[in-house]
Amino acid sequence: MLIDNAQISRTALQNKVAVVTGAGQGIGRETARILTHLGAAVVIAEINETTGHATEQIIRANGGQALFVHTDIADVASMERMRAQAITTFGKVDILINNAEAVVFKAVIDHTIEEWDRVFAVNLRSVLIGVKLFLPEMLQRKSGVIITMQSAEGMPYLSAYLASKVGLRSLALSLAAEVGDENGVSVYCFGPGMVDTPSAQKAARELGPLYHMTPEEFIRSSAPGGKMTTAEVCATGLVGTILFAPDFHGQGDAHYLYGLGKLELDVDGEPIRSPETVVETPLTFASSHSSLDVVPLNRKMEEVVRGNQKEYESLSMFQKPVIKRMFQQGTGLKVEEWIARAEAMTRALETGTTTAQMRADYIQLVQRMIAYITKQESDARGWIKDPKQLDIALAVLVERKAIAQELMDVLMEGEKNVTS
Repeated sequence: MLIDNAQISRTALQNKVAVVTGAGQGIGRETARILTHLGAAVVIAEINETTGHATEQIIRANGGQALFVHTDIADVASMERMRAQAITTFGKVDILINNAEAVVFKAVIDHTIEEWDRVFAVNLRSVLIGVKLFLPEMLQRKSGVIITMQSAEGMPYLSAYLASKVGLRSLALSLAAEVGDENGVSVYCFGPGMVDTPSAQKAARELGPLYHMTPEEFIRSSAPGGKMTTAEVCATGLVGTILFAPDFHGQGDAHYLYGLGKLELDVDGEPIRSPETVVETPLTFASSHSSLDVVPLNRKMEEVVRGNQKEYESLSMFQKPVIKRMFQQGTGLKVEEWIARAEAMTRALETGTTTAQMRADYIQLVQRMIAYITKQESDARGWIKDPKQLDIALAVLVERKAIAQELMDVLMEGEKNVTS
């Protein structure tokens, strides 16, 4: 399993009990497998008996503890029965992962009220039920994790689904604020990205024609780099956030890449070298550069990101959320957050108030920006068929990458002087 690439003990979650809704397939199943691989017991709260039993059997065959409970998470009585079986079997519940979902692919005006209510009952109301059932005991023990799952917003033919997902983000933020920071319970909203699951494949088949695309074209235009993340990679990132849950408490977009980063794994779940510790020392430069050189260079970096922002605003209603999400996944921040971070770095450089941690974090962001622009170059060659348009796009990207690379070189030179 990919989790074995991380320096995590196989008993890291021993004596922990997790409820994973919708664990019959996809992200839910992979998350349940990884949790039990690390010693946790898992309750599979799933409405589909066939897939629910299958997940239970897979886990038990590998020596893990799992209990499938047939559950309609939108029904209070069904959830109460599931909780009772979980407590009877394992004694408690430490982790609640609200993964199950319902979706209808229709225009807003074509939704029936019953369809709309069912989507909200499964996606949003069920979380309230779970919170009321499990949070009180978590607070008593001063230990627990509650996770909701977000998605994009504003895409056509997904109104009920995405509106409920936005609600899940807001609910997590509200609940985290109410729980507070001193009660030992972490609450946050997880961002899975676009993951290759049976549900995502169904979405591609049904949404593709509505967007006048084949399912393959829909995936290529929606997923970063035209390729979906695997369910295991995403679930590994999710478990990474659970292992470091206090660090994610109160976040509205705890992206799977952040969880992988905590595990020191890359975007494919492979090990990465840990960054060296940076000493809190003023940033200095060799004679070829000075701190004043970096300020105009970083302002150019600001303009690079603003250029992306302007391009996104010109996109269609369908393209805009997809491309902005690709930017966030590729660079680690939303475009607006990236601009704010760059502006803050400019101010700190001007006043000489940068810290080692601030510089280390910013260097990592610039590194990700370079990688993202490199990927944009590859994507442009695959997407833009007109040779003239391709040349124009590549020229812009080459210039942006040159600015980012020069900034990176100067920042790294300064860090070498600090540590030498």
